Amino acid sequence: MHVGIIGGGIAGLVAAYELSQAGVKVTLFEREAKLGGLASSFDIDDGHEIERYYHFVCKPDRTYFEMMKELGSYDRLRWVTTEMGCYYNKNLLTMSDPLSLFMFPHLPLADKIRFAWAMFQCKIRNASSWQDLENVSAREWLISQYGQRAYDVFYKPLLDLKFRMYAPKISAAWMWARFNRVGNSRTITQRERLGYLEGGTQTYINALGSAVRQMGGEICLKATVEEIIVEKGLAAGVCCNSKFYAFDHVLSTIPLPLFRTLIHHVNGSYFENLQSLEYIDVMVMVLRLSQRFSKYFWMNINDPQIDLAGIIEYTNLNPSPQLGGDAILYIPQYLPSDHPLYQMSQEQLFDLYCSYLSLIRSDFSKDWVKGYWVFRNRYAQPICETGFSKHIPDMQTQIPNLYLTDSYQVHPDDRSISNSSGLGQKAARLILRSINNRKY
Repeated sequence: MHVGIIGGGIAGLVAAYELSQAGVKVTLFEREAKLGGLASSFDIDDGHEIERYYHFVCKPDRTYFEMMKELGSYDRLRWVTTEMGCYYNKNLLTMSDPLSLFMFPHLPLADKIRFAWAMFQCKIRNASSWQDLENVSAREWLISQYGQRAYDVFYKPLLDLKFRMYAPKISAAWMWARFNRVGNSRTITQRERLGYLEGGTQTYINALGSAVRQMGGEICLKATVEEIIVEKGLAAGVCCNSKFYAFDHVLSTIPLPLFRTLIHHVNGSYFENLQSLEYIDVMVMVLRLSQRFSKYFWMNINDPQIDLAGIIEYTNLNPSPQLGGDAILYIPQYLPSDHPLYQMSQEQLFDLYCSYLSLIRSDFSKDWVKGYWVFRNRYAQPICETGFSKHIPDMQTQIPNLYLTDSYQVHPDDRSISNSSGLGQKAARLILRSINNRKY
């Protein structure tokens, strides 16, 4: 049996690893020059790499832990008690624990108690008991749990800037799942404790790629798949870089809008549903600063002067000693690709973001910036609308030997390295069951 895998992100690599372990011949196609997809890294300074998009590890990320142990990289996992900040009403305030919440000057005491109780309820709620929240909007649920004032101060700006025009549609189940994952990574004193891999996520990616190759799998880089070839109702292979490759099974791990462009003249309810699924695109600026900007790993922006949901100072989680004490800031934006901000040049974005940083910290200077980079990716964030579960596509498509993974399939959870790894495992095991059934 020979399986073709489209996409060298985490899901594709884990699927290739699982199938290769089972003795299945695998060929993986990745259109970029390196593996990793949204989890890939870039060279920041003469061989020193950092991630294009920030990633962090939480205590509930069990699939990730299991995979790291198998690959021998678990001993490179480090845990850090991080700080969270909130820029609100022209002030940068700490929001790291119950004490800082009760010191927050912009909510009355009753709202703070209600907020703390709601966060506790999110943490202890069973991770599989989200169905009753699926048809409730995030806005409605947040107001009912935290109150209108807390919603207006903390959550409305974040929801609006994360999902823009989609914000009113977002399901409470998605919002709760985010709170639950991070909440269960807090200590007994409710301090946030997050993890990172030494060498970044690239450590995991390299280990997966090496393991696949060692087990006989083929990994093709700069390999753009142009079409999935369907013959007599079966996926016969793929056309990649104008060359045909025959396969017994094909697995796509690329975003669904891209997958749809590879399938020609195929109809049916399954593929019609794929057309209805929506995404928002992502853009991030990475800045290298000569000094620390703040003490916070995660800084929520809740101020109308600044059109950002937050700033992540990654070196307050992963100190990255190879950078010689420099700080790394990620400034993410979720935007449709036709949004004026998404269309801005790097230089225009740099000027705009530096003006925002100067509002937060008046002594900030462009002279602190030793380098900056902008990355943009389409279809990065699925839109988890109310009633989403009936739209989640099965991994097995209408075509018997054609499979797919997509971030929609982790709903109500959000994208993470652990969840993407789980998708790769599930897809590989589904294919293996099909192979084994054919033998009998």
